[in-house]
Amino acid sequence: MAPLLWPGYKPQPRLAFVSALSGNGENAGASSKKGAAGGPPFIHYDERLPGSDFRFLHVEKISTRIRKYNWELFPHRHRDLFQMVLLEAGRGHFSYDLSEDALEAPALVLVPPLIVHSFRYEPQSAGQILTISDSYIDELARFSGEPQLPQMLMNPLVHGLRDEPAQLAHVVAALAAISDNLSSTRRGRGANLSANVLSILGLLSQYLREEPLPGSETQRRRQLYADFRDLIERHFREQLPIASYAAMMSVTERTLHRVCRDVAGESPLKIAHRRIGLEAQRLLLYSSLTVGEVAYHLGFRDPSNFSRFFVENIGEPPQVFRRARLG
Repeated sequence: MAPLLWPGYKPQPRLAFVSALSGNGENAGASSKKGAAGGPPFIHYDERLPGSDFRFLHVEKISTRIRKYNWELFPHRHRDLFQMVLLEAGRGHFSYDLSEDALEAPALVLVPPLIVHSFRYEPQSAGQILTISDSYIDELARFSGEPQLPQMLMNPLVHGLRDEPAQLAHVVAALAAISDNLSSTRRGRGANLSANVLSILGLLSQYLREEPLPGSETQRRRQLYADFRDLIERHFREQLPIASYAAMMSVTERTLHRVCRDVAGESPLKIAHRRIGLEAQRLLLYSSLTVGEVAYHLGFRDPSNFSRFFVENIGEPPQVFRRARLG
């Protein structure tokens, strides 16, 4: 049983959290809306717009959303978002999968994508939440020569900073710079954002373990899902059928569907299409290729098929997408 952290605190019933993990029963807390697979819901951000997803970055105060729900956030998960919580004042409780940790400021919490988690805070606790898309982290890791970083970040982390005032000041300053640049239109904004995100990731990497978490059925499913994502990364331009991916993983197509639904709340085809859409957005924004050349580069037989795919997955034609963002 978790310790009493403050007067009146009661630990969240484990039955509610286990039910959320398994998809049985109602989610605890403020909402009972389920994810696509019948499990805990996926939380999205209204600020995410088509074309900005692969570099999504957001900073907000802890109190912004959770204060409305009596300082408790129900079990949920993020499909493709990493979160880092900096608790600057107060105490709390962080539950993830079947583990739980007490929090006492100052402390850092890392929440990887797909991890079912919840928070409870002592009233009037203070801090900040940094949210980053996994594709942005992949990009930063690649350009900084740290290819192992995204995999290291897949393990949840709680790290106290009481005895590390310099590191605390470093994170506070980086978050302030990120917040400032997010609301700015001045030149160098993107470079400054990336530099400050990298400085935080560099600090986190000192606390992270490279080895995987102990084996479990949940971890096995996550590993299969990670293997599928790795294969997509290598083959998405070939637009292989899902059966081919399953064969490469030595599992049945039905097993692959079940793993993707359980872990990510999406079908394997949707996940593959999301990766193609991400690459299409990058090429339209950061290359001189024509729309037709982008289509052929991504394995489409003709530009009209690509345009239909882009509208279905991104929400607007590729020409409109490019013109609206590049002028």
